[in-house]
Amino acid sequence: MSEYKRVGIFSDIHANLHALQAVLSALDNEKVDSIFCCGDIVGYGAFPNECCDLLRERKCPVIAGNHDHAVLNITDTSYFNDVAKNAVTWTRGKLTLENEEYLRSLPLTYKDNNMFFVHASPDNPQEWNYILTMGEARHNFRHFEEKFCFIGHSHQPFIIVNYQDELSCPEAPEVDILENRRYLINVGSVGQPRDRNPNTCFLILDFENSKITLKRIPYNIRAAQDAIIAAGLARELAERLSYGW
Repeated sequence: MSEYKRVGIFSDIHANLHALQAVLSALDNEKVDSIFCCGDIVGYGAFPNECCDLLRERKCPVIAGNHDHAVLNITDTSYFNDVAKNAVTWTRGKLTLENEEYLRSLPLTYKDNNMFFVHASPDNPQEWNYILTMGEARHNFRHFEEKFCFIGHSHQPFIIVNYQDELSCPEAPEVDILENRRYLINVGSVGQPRDRNPNTCFLILDFENSKITLKRIPYNIRAAQDAIIAAGLARELAERLSYGW
């Protein structure tokens, strides 16, 4: 039995302060016991320091993401497109020394109460591989022992249920927590959703009621867009927020 009653989990903020503030406010209203972040605090958006500061104030466990490592020059960015590379360079020039040290301190994985947290995949977390198919999910179930594994990275939320090595992916945003099941869950993206839904995404793990629920809420997209443009970042980074892609 978990020591928690309700847990909030989110990922891929990407320096979108307006979206992060909306999610943190929603989690406060949900009265969660603890919050966890699966990485990519920075990259793409206009508020890298402000987002780092908010998470540091919350003292919540945070996992390193590929963009967090990219701004520190400790991961390969050759596969980044030009817009992403330019955003990394811009972020690198804005980040405070204190927040550089904070990002450098983040672990690649974290475990707590039968929960496993990683940004990309349990198998070789440092390689930033995506989990996009059931075959990739099946492979990665073999690389964690906990009942729950939470990821981000693709910005596309899903809940995959493993029952005796048979996998299913329910379409409903709410799934029951059952005995003899394990769960691989992508919690979506706070700051740059890519599933054609522009609303920010996060997850509630409710142990009291045995429910896993993906939540979507609106935020001030226009303000986030205006800040991206004012910062001199690529206009497409602003425009894509309206479309959730």
